[in-house]
Amino acid sequence: MTAMPTMLYRFLRWCPGILGLLLRQRLYPYLFGHCGRGVLIGRHVDLINPGAIALGDQVIVNDGARLDGGGYAGPEAAIVVAKGVFIGADTILAAGPGRLSIDEGSNIGSRCTISAVGDIVLGHHSLLAGYCTIGDLSGGPAAAGRASTVINSGCWLGLRCHVAAGVTIGEGTIVGAHAVVDAPLPEYVIAVGRPATINRRRP
Repeated sequence: MTAMPTMLYRFLRWCPGILGLLLRQRLYPYLFGHCGRGVLIGRHVDLINPGAIALGDQVIVNDGARLDGGGYAGPEAAIVVAKGVFIGADTILAAGPGRLSIDEGSNIGSRCTISAVGDIVLGHHSLLAGYCTIGDLSGGPAAAGRASTVINSGCWLGLRCHVAAGVTIGEGTIVGAHAVVDAPLPEYVIAVGRPATINRRRP
């Protein structure tokens, strides 16, 4: 942490209750590349290269989450979280070498992992249940340079879904619990299974 003394950062990371929320709300914006108004960050949140992270207004980051800007040093932020996004407890958002963009009003459940080895876009008002994974989690050299992963607006991913790197899911699509999405899905369908296949269309 170059913009804040290490001991102060450790204290803020640990500090409980309303006092901790208020102190982090006042002091953490100096760490981020951009930090909007009304951002709330819980306890024990790990920030790695926060200068490459941009948070919009009214973002909530729950306890134990990890925001990892990686080694990204491009002109734009490595992780962009838009207004009103909720990030659940113990969830990991990791950039590098790709960028991660989460659009307005999306809700990411607890213990999810989103790993941007290629660019990842999560459309506005998308919903991820707990324990979902998106991207290539191996992190090996073969993962780099993958096509973008796009989850379009209004998608719902059920508990423990996995979306492979390079996959596009159409607007308004619902993916059932424990599904593995390794191929593109069109808009407004319900898909289930491992691998995920279309069960029916949404009205």
